[in-house]
Amino acid sequence: MTEKTEVLIVGGGPTGLTAAIRLAQLGVPHIVLDARDGPTETSNAALVHASTIELLAELDVGDELVAAGRRIDHIVMVDRGRPLVRLGFGGLPTSYPFALSVPQSTTEALLAKRLADLGGEVRRGQRVDLATCDIDARYVIGADGSHSTIRESAGITFRGATYESSFVLADIALRTDFDEATINLSPDGVTVLAQLPSGNHRVVATVADAPSAPDRSFVEDLLRRRGIPAQTREDPVWSSRFRIHHRVADRFRTGSTFLAGDAAHVHSPAAGQGMNTGIADAFDLATRLASGSPSALDGYETGRRSAALEVVRFTDRMTRMAMLRNPMARTARRLVMGTAGRSPAVQRKIGMWVSGLGRSPLR
Repeated sequence: MTEKTEVLIVGGGPTGLTAAIRLAQLGVPHIVLDARDGPTETSNAALVHASTIELLAELDVGDELVAAGRRIDHIVMVDRGRPLVRLGFGGLPTSYPFALSVPQSTTEALLAKRLADLGGEVRRGQRVDLATCDIDARYVIGADGSHSTIRESAGITFRGATYESSFVLADIALRTDFDEATINLSPDGVTVLAQLPSGNHRVVATVADAPSAPDRSFVEDLLRRRGIPAQTREDPVWSSRFRIHHRVADRFRTGSTFLAGDAAHVHSPAAGQGMNTGIADAFDLATRLASGSPSALDGYETGRRSAALEVVRFTDRMTRMAMLRNPMARTARRLVMGTAGRSPAVQRKIGMWVSGLGRSPLR
């Protein structure tokens, strides 16, 4: 028998869960299907920005997330041990003038609990083929990641390219006197360090090559060669190697099918924008679907694709700037950023961008 609903959400990660909670709040019937057998159990996207906390507060999840996370008041860009820019979030126009370091597994768990409180659930182990799906929905949201079957079945092109370098990620205990989140620049590549609520550090770094699961010796050698004053204390709790693309779907909507999150856009992990942008997509789209207004639905693609293109452009520039190898270019970067970074106006502009407040559906 065919099951009927108003909205079918394909994908039960942070993007799909946000859409489901918002629809439930607004009284819109929906079904969430996810191909995975269980929720995310690793830290993955571990940075949540102020704009996202505001959106999650609207879903009654914000306070719990803040309590579960580690507050980040500053992000410091460092070039060979010399601070270039110290970006503070304290002056931002928000009730949450900070970022949060919090594992994606925690974010997903809190969202899933909120959805359950509203009477919803994620049906797992459900691979969706719209041609044979036994669910009849007025609208479909593809929140099923960068390899989206919904995007493919809708025939939407996913234009972009792949960075030459790989990225490594490790959650590992470190000895270091520096307790602020740092973006460390060196001729070998860029390395980001931030402490997680567990006390371990998240390490993300660009590399020419790496094993699929970097071990303690790999991380130790990477920190040493890049002049980062930190030493490993034990093996990583979790580590991975991945390639990064920068791509944006040609359309975020075709007929009654919509794309959100990584199904619609992927980009460099610079400034931790991925999950945050997907949650904003989902909140915006669900609110528009609940309104039932054709013009509101038309506005989704216009607004959120524009935001995605902005994120892809900015993160791409940040990534290429951070990976400069030419000594003269690195010197110029140090001079320009050292000067501009002291300007309150520049700091505020960067803070508004990184926090996502200027692209928020709430604004």
